[in-house]
Amino acid sequence: MAQTIVFLHGLGESPTVWGGVTSAPELASYECVTPALFTPELLTDGWSLDTATDLLATQIGEQRVHLVGLSLGAVVALNLAICYPHLVASLLLSAPQAKPPVLLMRVQNLLMRLLPEKVVCPPEVTKKQLLAVMESLSSLDLTHGLPTVNVPTTVACGAKDRANLNAAQHIAAAIPTARFEIVPSAKHQWHAQMPQQFARHVARHLTA
Repeated sequence: MAQTIVFLHGLGESPTVWGGVTSAPELASYECVTPALFTPELLTDGWSLDTATDLLATQIGEQRVHLVGLSLGAVVALNLAICYPHLVASLLLSAPQAKPPVLLMRVQNLLMRLLPEKVVCPPEVTKKQLLAVMESLSSLDLTHGLPTVNVPTTVACGAKDRANLNAAQHIAAAIPTARFEIVPSAKHQWHAQMPQQFARHVARHLTA
């Protein structure tokens, strides 16, 4: 039976962003699943990290899966590993945050407000809904749970993703089973810009 990898997308993305990664030959022997983090079910009553995590746990069922997440997807993956450790076989977290700096959140919020909706939002999400998601994450603090994560973990960050490098490094240091990787020449969305390289990192993580 093939092992399952669950890929979790970022804030302004949809599951289709993973197409170039999941179709890579390096991952052909795995079952790749790309759930949506912004479903009508989650957005109708107001998106929250815990609600999204609970829904994902329900979708996974009783199997143990490998979680791969970028940015918001990495936060959801990390929260799932803390709250539902029995469902997680391993973690690959790219540009994660456990307690986002206030300044970073303010800058992201400002950019979200200034840029056109079609630029910052996936098709099924409005700017108002996305801003509400960001607001729900303003008090995020997963630092207490990091030492409890005990599965093989790779924390990665693009060398050009300066906004998230420090956080990724601190998260890797706080997780006992984690190793930290800086990806040369990569920006924040390197899964979309360098999908073959991202797939190779996933494959290497799974066989390490």
